[in-house]
Amino acid sequence: MMNMDISVTPNYSYIFDFENDFIHQRTRKWMVENWTWVFYYCGIYMLVIFGGQHFMQNRPSKRLYRNS
Repeated sequence: MMNMDISVTPNYSYIFDFENDFIHQRTRKWMVENWTWVFYYCGIYMLVIFGGQHFMQNRPSKRLYRNS
């Protein structure tokens, strides 16, 4: 793995306290180590959505309101 020393400083006209105290290097290291988890979560999400559509495809619809 390539080791880069990148210092990131925001270029805003006003910097909030939480932005001053934010440790960019630690967050960047965490993102580099964990970015692949996105694909697992997307896959699970797609299974739930398309699996739910397939499950509900032949079920009768429900009326949520009453016509007066």
